[in-house]
Amino acid sequence: MKKARNFLLLLLLAALTIHVLWLAITPLVPYVVSGLAITSVLGFIYYRMTRW
Repeated sequence: MKKARNFLLLLLLAALTIHVLWLAITPLVPYVVSGLAITSVLGFIYYRMTRW
């Protein structure tokens, strides 16, 4: 019984940690996506200009 209770406590802690991380990361998602898009576009333009 004690093992099961420890396991449930561990699951609860893991869920709480994931939730807090999600709350921290969610506001940054648009910036990350737009940064990736801009980097991809610039990289593509650079590739087109510098290839033979």
